[in-house]
Amino acid sequence: MHKFDDELLSDFINGFWGYGSNSAQFWFVGMEEGGGNTFEELQIRFTEWNERGRKPLEDLFEYHENINISKWFVPNAPIQPTWNKLIRVLLSFKGIVPTRELVRSYQIEQLGRKKGETCLLELLPLPSPSTNQWLYDKHSEISTLLNREQYMQVVGTQRVSQLKRLIVANEPKFVVFYGFGYLEWWKKISNTQLIEAEIDSKTAYFGKLNNTSIAITQHPVAMGIKLDYFHEVGEILRTI
Repeated sequence: MHKFDDELLSDFINGFWGYGSNSAQFWFVGMEEGGGNTFEELQIRFTEWNERGRKPLEDLFEYHENINISKWFVPNAPIQPTWNKLIRVLLSFKGIVPTRELVRSYQIEQLGRKKGETCLLELLPLPSPSTNQWLYDKHSEISTLLNREQYMQVVGTQRVSQLKRLIVANEPKFVVFYGFGYLEWWKKISNTQLIEAEIDSKTAYFGKLNNTSIAITQHPVAMGIKLDYFHEVGEILRTI
């Protein structure tokens, strides 16, 4: 059985946050990154992070190119389903009608870049193809990774506190948390009074933390969520 370098894996858990820059104006926070279907794929991700200097935030394009996942950034690239809706929130916030080609162009050229305006963060640092799969217990001796529940409780709780501090310290224009399965986590991090709103018969939450507008939305790939839901989230954020 192949094993991870547990020292490197521990450093990744404690040190990796996502893509873009803390100085970016627009932050999107999800539960965890997808992917990592095999030990080999995960090993490539961790090794590359190590070789690139163990940065807390990577450049979305550069990192994915180096781990051989460049299909989202080539000319006429397919639009990644989660990024699609997040980009639509941002363009709508700016007052731009988010056409499919504008979304595609933003994904290819701007999303999650190290000197760009967007920051893509995750509550949980380890990639996983789904919440029903857990490879780490088979390939690591780290006790926190014995099962997903323990990992979520220990690592998630630590990162809630750290995300709170990051938001207060950097004061982005907005932070969008997505995925209602983690609503209570998002409420803890946002740490402010939230108002529930109904958009196209679906729920969202909005608030303000100092100079940062906050939204908690449905997950971009949740069943039955239309594009207009995300367009309206962006428009509401602009008014907060």
